[in-house]
Amino acid sequence: MPVIGLQWGDEGKGKDVAIISSSLNENDVIVRFQGGNNAGHTIWYNGKCFVFHLIPSGAFGKAKMHLGGGMVIDPYSLKQETIEIPDFENEKHRISVSPHAVLTLPTHCLLDTISEKKLGDKKIGSTGRGIGPSYTDFVWRKALRVGDILDVNFKERYEALKTEHFRILKECYQYDPEVDNFTEKENKFLEGIDFLKTFEVKESNLLIQETFENGNNVVAEGAQGTLLDVRFGNYPYVTSSHTIAGGIAPALGVASQLVGGALGIFKAYVTKVGEGPFPTELGGEKSSVWCRDKKYTEEKEVYPNPNPNSEDLFEQGVALRRMGNEIGATTGRLRRTGWLDLPLLNYAVKINGVDKLSMTKLDVLSGFNEVKVCVKYKINGQETKNIPFDISRSEIEPVYQSFPIWKGKLSDYDGKLPEEAVKYIQFLEEEIGVPIIRVGTGPEEHHSVEKYW
Repeated sequence: MPVIGLQWGDEGKGKDVAIISSSLNENDVIVRFQGGNNAGHTIWYNGKCFVFHLIPSGAFGKAKMHLGGGMVIDPYSLKQETIEIPDFENEKHRISVSPHAVLTLPTHCLLDTISEKKLGDKKIGSTGRGIGPSYTDFVWRKALRVGDILDVNFKERYEALKTEHFRILKECYQYDPEVDNFTEKENKFLEGIDFLKTFEVKESNLLIQETFENGNNVVAEGAQGTLLDVRFGNYPYVTSSHTIAGGIAPALGVASQLVGGALGIFKAYVTKVGEGPFPTELGGEKSSVWCRDKKYTEEKEVYPNPNPNSEDLFEQGVALRRMGNEIGATTGRLRRTGWLDLPLLNYAVKINGVDKLSMTKLDVLSGFNEVKVCVKYKINGQETKNIPFDISRSEIEPVYQSFPIWKGKLSDYDGKLPEEAVKYIQFLEEEIGVPIIRVGTGPEEHHSVEKYW
């Protein structure tokens, strides 16, 4: 079963995968199929917050965890991340890695960071984790992959690719990587390679086929969200891989008919990290620039107690960010915030073949006097529910529908949802045409309500 984010990432996929993993056994598999450590999946377990960037969100269950062939892997980051897993040495046998996954070199991270800086005002909003350059080398047929680390000539091949990257940095960007503590970064990378050698290396397609043949389950966990898909997202403000369910088959080397319907995850509102279009953003351009330039500590000084019901839309956005703790799990950047966008959500549902939905963070909206939903756009005076081909160059005016808010916190309703929340959910189901099977009412696994309305 694919678990796919339907917005710009940060929808809460990790929590849903963790909930699913609690019902899986040791013969089931959770697999990450794309992306790298630019992802950040936040999970609350036993009152403690954990953030995973490469490891699938099933660390606290029994199922096997697999880093799939469509991923790019920074080996030192993987080593650092395993510290998050309690009693890791006894859990390590559950994790395997595809030989086809691409290695992220320290020079990839430099290329990512330096090229982004050169873009100036036209920057994409990259995390600087080397993801784009890693995939670029793969497409150029120059990449080093996990399977290559067992090659006796691996160090020689690494040196050759590093030399080429150095040349590009110096000739194209007038940047000398040696002044940036590169030796330290390289030593960590090589330390990570030694660590990576201790994992079982297994073909993604063989693992999945064996799992299905034995009558067990496979959960395919996506990183980022649909609107960041390299081809079908809001290009060019996208990531470097296919984040949609259709990307699972080529990423893992399995037949498309094995993928099946998807569980789509969306937040009760919308957030976005980085540059690019955001039709329902609270505060518009002011918010976009603020989140690009400011730190969380600076925002707290200026807005110690932001009012979610302020007449200033920008302050509403700050309040929503504060109430939802919307700070990038990977980058620490402020997330831009806005109301739920149904045209974009419907687009994401259809392109992924979603047949069931999970809505996260409904509880965050409790402080507002009303809930707003963008039901359609007005473009050049014409109303439409369709997405323009190039949304980044379109002047869009959202058309909203408002709903009354419930009283108090959702947790006050003892595992049930208040009438106002139920009506809001039923409206979304009718507009989307897909059932919402789970609603998030707080950060931890048990903070959710299964469908009963």
